Amino acid sequence: MRLFNYIAVVACMVASSYVGMAQTLEGADPHRTLLVPYPTAAEAAQRGMSRQRYMQPIEEWTEVDGMLRGEFTYPFSWVERQVLIRVEGVACPFEVYVNGRRAGISHNGFAAVEFNITKISREDKNRVELRLLPADDVAAIECFAKGASRPVAYVISQPRVRVRDVAWKTNIEMGGVVNVDFSVVMQNQTLGEKSSRLYYELYLNDTVRLGAGHRDVVLGMHGVDTMRFGAPVPDSVLWRSTSPTRLSLRLKNRIAGRDVEFYDLPVALRELSYGEDGYVVNGAVENVVWYDMSPCVGVEDVEAAYDRGVRAVRFGAGYVSDAVLDYCDARGLYVAVTAPINSSLSGKSRRRGGNPSNNPSWCEEYVSRVVQMIHTTKRHASIVAYYIAEDSANGVCLYESYLAAKAISPVPVFYLDASGEWNTDDAH
Repeated sequence: MRLFNYIAVVACMVASSYVGMAQTLEGADPHRTLLVPYPTAAEAAQRGMSRQRYMQPIEEWTEVDGMLRGEFTYPFSWVERQVLIRVEGVACPFEVYVNGRRAGISHNGFAAVEFNITKISREDKNRVELRLLPADDVAAIECFAKGASRPVAYVISQPRVRVRDVAWKTNIEMGGVVNVDFSVVMQNQTLGEKSSRLYYELYLNDTVRLGAGHRDVVLGMHGVDTMRFGAPVPDSVLWRSTSPTRLSLRLKNRIAGRDVEFYDLPVALRELSYGEDGYVVNGAVENVVWYDMSPCVGVEDVEAAYDRGVRAVRFGAGYVSDAVLDYCDARGLYVAVTAPINSSLSGKSRRRGGNPSNNPSWCEEYVSRVVQMIHTTKRHASIVAYYIAEDSANGVCLYESYLAAKAISPVPVFYLDASGEWNTDDAH
């Protein structure tokens, strides 16, 4: 009861401290995992990340006066569709401008962020600028090796009634029955009521269909709703470190009789818990021995560690690419990722002027970074642990970050410097 009352008091203190604070993100869409729409089912099955009708990576950047410039082409086929830009790996605060007009700002240059640029884009060539901002405002919580800035940006075209996000959850019932529950968030970005029919198929090895059907949704002006469907699957298809099986979830969004976007998503199913016995994956206790690596590494570095016998990688604070996490999913590595927070240079003091982890004015930035990390990585089965910070003393900002993480993710949440306090799931 005392802990509950204390948490409630802290939450009120933090909420009141938010009044008048600057936003850590401006103009950004809600965070989501990477979703690339394709114009046909065949192209979706290839899962390519090169240029296609509905997605253009910005592959060439020119550095000019502290900014990075790139471009994309807006074809006629994008008219009456939404246009979004997804940016990650910038390694410093940045603003996004399109054709000289501001799309938004992110103080967290590491995790992925998306901006809707429909209104500031135009047919034919469009100029994108990443205006790199001084890191002075966030330097106190970024006391870690950042590596070189390696911005990754994709311009994505989606219909006005679009798939906003996709997630799934695995439940192992009594008797070993395995059920998977899918949720697809749909969003209407028009001024009128719109309907959509979403078709889904779940496949094993492109030949065995485990489930199929469709769901209809009617969305009001700027409406958002979640369509849910499920399927029973054999336990042999569960994702394990020794057999990292992945299924294929195929989605088709049909509006007014027209197929407007296709997806083919790799689905890895596993049930995860953590307690006195440690990690329990699909009902079996796993001996997870962490090997610490920099988040700046590439796929080849993780592959080399795997070849040496490493089976569990804990990445430090910073940016871990989707390519690295995809590799870990495919090879069955266990992964822990850490929010880009390290305030070690401010010392351990919780007094005014001490470590920012106990300064309520930093709470929004801490919580934003933790929530962003979770929402942009939640579909990776290899991730079995989230760390809310590293070497950052303790205090109200990390209490709130822990509560925010537990509210949105079933994955265990840790903080190594909790020093016996409650804001970590460590049971040992």
